[in-house]
Amino acid sequence: MTTARGNLLWPLLVVALGAAWLLTALDAVPEAVGDVLTRAWPALLVLLGLELLIGRRRITLAGRALPLNLLTLLVMLIALGGIVALAYREQGDSLRTDNVQVFDQALDATLSRVEVIAALQRTAVTAGPSEQDARSLAATYRGSRGHTVRMAWDAQAGAGTLAIDETAGEAIPRLEDYGRATLALALPEKTVIGLLRLDSKAGDGALDLQTLQIERLEVTLKDGTLTVTLPAGEVLSGRLRVEGGDLELRVPPQVALTITLAEGSGEPAYDYNDLRYDLLRDGTLKLENTDEFQVGLTVWLDSSATLRVIDFE
Repeated sequence: MTTARGNLLWPLLVVALGAAWLLTALDAVPEAVGDVLTRAWPALLVLLGLELLIGRRRITLAGRALPLNLLTLLVMLIALGGIVALAYREQGDSLRTDNVQVFDQALDATLSRVEVIAALQRTAVTAGPSEQDARSLAATYRGSRGHTVRMAWDAQAGAGTLAIDETAGEAIPRLEDYGRATLALALPEKTVIGLLRLDSKAGDGALDLQTLQIERLEVTLKDGTLTVTLPAGEVLSGRLRVEGGDLELRVPPQVALTITLAEGSGEPAYDYNDLRYDLLRDGTLKLENTDEFQVGLTVWLDSSATLRVIDFE
């Protein structure tokens, strides 16, 4: 009886490997799982070495004698899971460039306004004025081949809308397809941007809107930091939600700014020029001695975040 129990490790392991191999061959498991199994095979050599060292020894836990080799298998599986998680975590910060999508649209003179709406995954976003043509709209996406990006342009009744939608492929991506993407927007200076809406599940944002004619700004970033250079001389309203990062607003000269904390927001740390701004008890930050504002933003931040307002000349 003792001998049978002592030999449970390898029969169980062979059954598990055979089942995994069969399911992978039948495409019954996600591609990422098969990828992990392929990479993890050296763990079998470790198990073989431990089996030769430990043999049929047993250990007593809570008054029960347990095969030491089965406990070793359990520890090995836990360690393997930790290694896989660490590998995904390290790979998750790498920038992917194997999937490139480009959009470039010259705006007709009949278009008086445009909107840009982007729903993204693990993507950092940059936006600024077009360097080539003041009446052109362009977008460049660089990311993983495991993601699908759709850029749809629709123009009618003097207005145009660019909708960018990024979707992930497998629920569990392959390790070599995992990582962050980037989206660069080149926006027109001579066309009114009625709405710029950006939603990214992970990634930083850097928006240079100083020379743009933008009316409404809506940004949601998770696991990232957002920096916005506000437009000069334009009336702008907006809603900014930053989870897991800080918010920095760069304010051009003579721009009257007011910031209101959204319902449910944390209480961030404020970094601002207290000679120019008043911080009210409800968390509102406003240009002092001013009742009419060019830029009004509603902000949601974590309590651990910093809300930084920088005035520049």
